[in-house]
Amino acid sequence: MPSLSSVIAIAFALLLFACGEKNPNFCEGPDCDAIDASPDAPIVACTGNGPDPDCPAATPVCQSGQCTGSCTADTDCAGRPSTQAVCHMGSGACVQCDENDVQATPMQAEDECPGANLAVCDAGTHTCRACREHTECFSGVCDAGVCVTQANVIYLVPAADGGTDGGGNNCLTPSAGCLTLNYAIGKLTATRKYILFKPSATFYPARNNTDRADFNAVTAHVIGYGAEVRRAGDGKIIDVRNGSNVKIEGLKVANATNTSTGLGIEVVDSQLELFRAMVQDNAATGISVSGATSALRVARSIVSGNDGGGISVNLAPFVLINNFIVNNGDANSLIAGLKLSSSGATSLLEFNTIVDNNAQGGIADVECTNNMVTARNNIIHGDATEPRIAGNCVHRNTLYGPDGTIPGTMNVLVADRATYRFTSASDYHLNPAANPASVAVGAADSSNLTGEGLFDYDGQARTAGAATVDVGADEVP
Repeated sequence: MPSLSSVIAIAFALLLFACGEKNPNFCEGPDCDAIDASPDAPIVACTGNGPDPDCPAATPVCQSGQCTGSCTADTDCAGRPSTQAVCHMGSGACVQCDENDVQATPMQAEDECPGANLAVCDAGTHTCRACREHTECFSGVCDAGVCVTQANVIYLVPAADGGTDGGGNNCLTPSAGCLTLNYAIGKLTATRKYILFKPSATFYPARNNTDRADFNAVTAHVIGYGAEVRRAGDGKIIDVRNGSNVKIEGLKVANATNTSTGLGIEVVDSQLELFRAMVQDNAATGISVSGATSALRVARSIVSGNDGGGISVNLAPFVLINNFIVNNGDANSLIAGLKLSSSGATSLLEFNTIVDNNAQGGIADVECTNNMVTARNNIIHGDATEPRIAGNCVHRNTLYGPDGTIPGTMNVLVADRATYRFTSASDYHLNPAANPASVAVGAADSSNLTGEGLFDYDGQARTAGAATVDVGADEVP
């Protein structure tokens, strides 16, 4: 019988022999791809040296009878389909386009994505795709996946950068923009309906005198990220009237003066949509809407610091979703956060943070009159001097306090404001680092989420049907 030491010696010899065997799945050398779990594709054979349309697009140049070479110029991709006609210098592959998440100058030689609905070159795939952000488009405007042509955009530029309304300026380019919103409104046509503000640390005047910017019987899409518009004298800043249809995106409308007339935006018999906008610090109401043919939609926006109250809607449909409506009203105002009156079943009040609003004694933080509206997943929190809600809207999965009652289902009284775990006294996002977590976390009704309800104020996704969806405008990351 062999001794134990002999057995160990034999096993060690067998191990050494096995280690000497070549692993058939091991690849070593310059022709190997990055380490992966599958054998590499065989190299394609070719004839001679130089570009070969029959070589794979990733290695389009023949080197000594093998397709292993990279392109160095567009000519190396000649004879290929249009999706492989451009040399991407970084990878050496033949691709459709070589920009990184932008639209090339339209109608120029480098514009490999000439279709308006597929105008942007994707940085990852280097194929043409629809635009997703305004900044991806040469004109600065992306509308529903289409890069708008520069001829259909009216450009606003601050005075320090040369913006002027004089000399018959047609506001045709960012380098020759006009200065005031009202002047730009005068340049609107049926096709030239986009107004684009250049970001500015200084505010834009609503008009060159003390009047307001007047949208009168027009259709317009205003984009103003990083820009603010004010009025020089007392009164409202923006008027939307006489059948106008206006979308305001990214713009800040602020600091209107006069407690009676200093509204941020007034809408009469017209349609207004606000998206990622700010209406702040106006002496009267932030947004006032009236007229049987009016409609208001506000999403992912901030309405705050307006002394006459946040938003007033009189007999018009409304959609308010993913907004911070905070710190509006004062001891003299007749509106606190919201005063909403509508008819029909199209109105919506969901996922809003409505906190720290004020008004005269007895006036509710939220007045909502429409028994066909179910207001759900809102935070409504004020102080003990006024009620939380008034009207006949139905409330569901709403967190409210510090006292009172809200008729409906799954509404929860939150007496202690601190348990919301807001990030700070001025930032009403939920603190993701709070321990314990905010009472809003996981408290929402997540059934039937659609459209804007599938995202929060910051664009973070909500999952329909999940038990983790949060109440209010903010979803904890």
